[in-house]
Amino acid sequence: MSEEHGQTSISDEEMAVVLSLYTVVQRARQQPFTTKSLFARQFANEIALCASEQYITTRVNDNAFSNVWMVTHEGLEFIEGVNDVLSP
Repeated sequence: MSEEHGQTSISDEEMAVVLSLYTVVQRARQQPFTTKSLFARQFANEIALCASEQYITTRVNDNAFSNVWMVTHEGLEFIEGVNDVLSP
C-alpha cells in the first residue's frame, strides 16, 4: 500500500473558510477592530473561530484585556502559511 506525498487539495468550501479566516486575521494585523464594530458583527463566526485558534486576541497582557481584536504570533504564522500556499 503506497501513500502519495505532497500537497493535499481542499474543496472550494474549505478554501472559502480559510480565506474568510485569513481576511479576519489580516484585518486584525493591519487595522485592529473593536469587538462591537460593524466588521466584528459581519464576521462574528469567523472571529470566534480565529479567537479559538488563538490567531487573534483582545488580551493586552496577563492582567488586562481591551475591546480591540489584535493579531497574535500564531495569527502571523497562519498568515504566512496561507501566503506560502497561495504564492505562485
